[in-house]
Amino acid sequence: MDELFDQNTKAVPTSRISRLSKLGVLASKVAGNMLVDGGKELMQGKSPAIRDLLISEKNLKQLADKLATMRGAAMKAGQLLSMDAGSLVPPDMAVLLERLRADAVTMPAVQLLDVLEKNWGDEWQDQFQRFSFKPIAAASIGQVHKGLTLDHRELAIKIQYPGVRESIDSDLDNVFGLLRFSGLIPKDLDLTPLVDEARRQLKLEADYRHEGQQLRNYAANMATFSRREELMFPAYHEDLSTDQILCMSYMQGQSIDKLAYASQEERNRVMSLMMELFFAEFLDYRCVQTDPNLANFLYNLESKQLVLLDFGATREFDWTFVDNYQEALRAATFEDRNALASALDKLGFFVQGKEVKNLDVVLDIFVLATEPLRFKGSYDFSGSQLAEKIRDKGLSMSSDPDAWHSPPPDILFLHRKLAGLYLMATRFNASIDMNRLVSRYW
Repeated sequence: MDELFDQNTKAVPTSRISRLSKLGVLASKVAGNMLVDGGKELMQGKSPAIRDLLISEKNLKQLADKLATMRGAAMKAGQLLSMDAGSLVPPDMAVLLERLRADAVTMPAVQLLDVLEKNWGDEWQDQFQRFSFKPIAAASIGQVHKGLTLDHRELAIKIQYPGVRESIDSDLDNVFGLLRFSGLIPKDLDLTPLVDEARRQLKLEADYRHEGQQLRNYAANMATFSRREELMFPAYHEDLSTDQILCMSYMQGQSIDKLAYASQEERNRVMSLMMELFFAEFLDYRCVQTDPNLANFLYNLESKQLVLLDFGATREFDWTFVDNYQEALRAATFEDRNALASALDKLGFFVQGKEVKNLDVVLDIFVLATEPLRFKGSYDFSGSQLAEKIRDKGLSMSSDPDAWHSPPPDILFLHRKLAGLYLMATRFNASIDMNRLVSRYW
């Protein structure tokens, strides 16, 4: 039990008032920092820009720290905003996004024990030979512990932070309101569809029984995947799982970052597997694990298998959407701009009845993003500078609020995964024959 206290923990605020007060304190600190920094610049004879003062490194760090401490939807909102775009976001946001991906803050022993007793009863330890109180991983909604049951099942046990599910609605309203007020989000950009979808998605992710069923469905899908033998994923243990506790078989593996030290051939193989898995998920099974966070994967050095860990962000798509998006994907790959515009219009990418002022830029970005798909032979992600090209093209969009439109959430979540895979391929200096790979699924 000594290890219960051998870690850096912070209590999760559980009531709506306490969570709102956290954001109120944050707003006061940000305003105070702006006054101090602005005063310094005025004394130096400079004319400070309000936005520069607002997104100073100090303010972004405090914002990230506060969201990470709150966990739950507050932290997830920041992650969703980033869409895991990596180098595609302005450098000013790097501190915030990196802090939110670190996922290092855990709940103290008293909260952990309270959750365990409420879900498993006072005698819960009688079911285990061993239970590690020190988490092996922590994320926005829960933290993971390792346990060995009396019947010798080695489990990874995901335990939800208290108050997370109940605070989803208020957290999203408060965080998006704060970010909009701060100017980090354009005031005239309608994010209602994204916020509503984030609300729905988070409520599903906070239902661990639902995630368990998603894991079972995913395993059933993968039974017919052509490269199934290269994958590993856990089994769902329903008898010990509840709405707040998810029990899965413990999976052996190293951090996916270790892939950076593997041979070029192995890096290419694993990244081609991840790319092919994405296209199979979307085009064959209509069910995609949409979160490309590196922490959701392990690499088993002995078996040379990719280990899939998290299924909370698994998202189902209807056939109409899949068909229309495949039409857009093919049109962009073959650089047919008229067909691409038509397909994006069917997908609801543009506001109906309004002139699409950024149409050419949007089409350019889609055509750029499909560059690997039309390249003949192995595409070198490390030497392509594709992320920078897409970022620069995005920066050329009109700043007129009427020209902006938040695409349908289905597209945003899909692009989140694909962008994350592109960046992962770049990170591991992979070369992949994307044209041959995707042609199997047209």
